[in-house]
Amino acid sequence: MVPSVKGVLAGQKDEALGAYYFTLASESHNQGTVTVFVSDEKGVTYKLILVPRPVAGEEIIIRPPSEKATPSSRAVADGRTVSYQRRIKDLMLVMADDELKDSVETIAMNKEVPLWKEGRLILVAKYMGGEVVGEKYRLTNVSPSEMLLVEQELYRRGVRAIAVEHHTLMQGDGTDIYIVRERKENE
Repeated sequence: MVPSVKGVLAGQKDEALGAYYFTLASESHNQGTVTVFVSDEKGVTYKLILVPRPVAGEEIIIRPPSEKATPSSRAVADGRTVSYQRRIKDLMLVMADDELKDSVETIAMNKEVPLWKEGRLILVAKYMGGEVVGEKYRLTNVSPSEMLLVEQELYRRGVRAIAVEHHTLMQGDGTDIYIVRERKENE
């Protein structure tokens, strides 16, 4: 399946070679990373984090998982099953789509969280999803400089997934950040 990022990637599929050639659709995206989700014909989704660089071209080869492991029998390194990963993905989708938020317990928060002096971080809402909790944040760049975000900066113990809507923020710009973490005993 061809990756689809409207307004960000422009590309062409080559059926004969089984390849997809793409370029960034505009110069505005050359400053930060571009996250692309690619699904194959078997329904396996791959996350690609593209970092634009001034090179003529680069080749990315995606190899599907082994046929020996079926989705129901696969387990992640710490022993949890794929269904745990599916619940994390589903919670991430619920947080990103306002129409789906009623499918899980949602708690409006609107609480400022001290993070960096360059940014104003607001915890917008919590989503209770069984053994995991989703947190939706709004980050605004309050500094006069450009802010570059990397998911790794937001990881902490117990975090299982992070998604950042826009990785590059100019002064006054904001972005939504979604975090899925393990549920604490007192929640």
